[in-house]
Amino acid sequence: MQKTILVADDETPLREALADVLRENGYKVATAPDGPQALQRLAESAIDVALVDIRMPHMNGMEVLARAQEMSPNTQVVIITAFGTVESAVEAIKLGASDYITKPFVFDDILAKIQRLLQMQRLVDENRFLLTELEDRYGFPGIVGRSQAIRDVLAVVQKLAQTRTSALITGKSGTGKELIARAIHYGGITKEGRFVAVNCAALPETLVESELFGHKRGAFSGAHRDKPGQFQVADGGTIFLDEISAMPLAVQPKLLRAIEEKRILPVGGTEPIDVDARILCATNSDMKREVEERRFRDDLYYRLNVVEIHIPPLAERRDDIPLLINHFVQKYNRQLNKNCPGVTDRAMCVMTAYAWPGNIRELANVIERGIIFSDGQPIDLPELSIAGARPPVPAAGQNDLKSAVCAFEGECIRQALQSNNYDKVAAAQQLNIGLSSLYRKMDELGISTRPEREQAASAPEQQSTP
Repeated sequence: MQKTILVADDETPLREALADVLRENGYKVATAPDGPQALQRLAESAIDVALVDIRMPHMNGMEVLARAQEMSPNTQVVIITAFGTVESAVEAIKLGASDYITKPFVFDDILAKIQRLLQMQRLVDENRFLLTELEDRYGFPGIVGRSQAIRDVLAVVQKLAQTRTSALITGKSGTGKELIARAIHYGGITKEGRFVAVNCAALPETLVESELFGHKRGAFSGAHRDKPGQFQVADGGTIFLDEISAMPLAVQPKLLRAIEEKRILPVGGTEPIDVDARILCATNSDMKREVEERRFRDDLYYRLNVVEIHIPPLAERRDDIPLLINHFVQKYNRQLNKNCPGVTDRAMCVMTAYAWPGNIRELANVIERGIIFSDGQPIDLPELSIAGARPPVPAAGQNDLKSAVCAFEGECIRQALQSNNYDKVAAAQQLNIGLSSLYRKMDELGISTRPEREQAASAPEQQSTP
């Protein structure tokens, strides 16, 4: 993004020369011949760096500095001073200026200072963003929702976070099981330790034991040095075993022993190692069936399932959908450097009614894609269907967001046509779309332009309704 530099100096030749140099180096430039106009520029637009002469008519640079800190605290203020008044510049640094330059100056030196200040500001912004993300993602306030279903989950999370008890987190794919695990870790007594996530389904069966418990040099072909396992890495913190149902049967007894004895034995080792890591597991499988069909040890299942936390699917917490939409709009606006104001009422209606088989992960993906294609406008129905051609109007209950959008659009168009006695111009005005757009959508959705054909087309459907 192009950065904006303010040059405030009452010497016109110097001011204009410096502005030209900055523009040639890719910066957007605002100029001011005195203090009041400098403050006006700060009020009018976002200024990244302000170069302010310490001596200007009507208001000196020190006063501009003080007012700038109130008006635009993120602006880096650099004081311009003559060589003989460096003491004043040092005083300005004490009062909050980011740096100073002395006259006569070298343009390359100024460019270097500006680049350094912008790099520092970028690091500060990134750090602030990462801290916000940590709080948003892993702190209890960051788990978005106010439905009774999610409040019940958070009540369990809050109690569990103050213990080192094992827990099994269950729920469909995309419901946020790892997010809950991280909230337990970062929200309680283990937050000073490491949170280590292991996807059991992603590990080759031959490497699971080595990955979890480590190995000694020479334990197998390719083991050229000792390697600590993830249990050692998580010592004092939390190890999160995702897709626990995929744990090989041969490794399950060793995992049980590690939990019960708080000791592990690396592959090829002879001396056990003490570890104290809280164990959280997650699965989208029916673990009782896994036990009944002997794919998972019952003793390990009961040891892991001291507390079970079931994450409800998004379809069971529809009250949370608008909150989650707003949360993801803010998140992806920051990440994508966009300024999407949100979603339209009709898009909100579709998304609230949609079944969301992919749960929160699917919702997040839809909002991210919608922001990319919204061009700074609210996300509307076209952005929800941007991934491909519109399918025909679906049967009721079809779990496809694009189909749901089409069904909603079709219903809106039919109602507008009927309420306006099939006057296309009036219907288009009611729908707030152009007449050509109305005809195009009617053609895409198979809606007849003649009322008798539309009624005839819907007659069999009406007759079959009990």
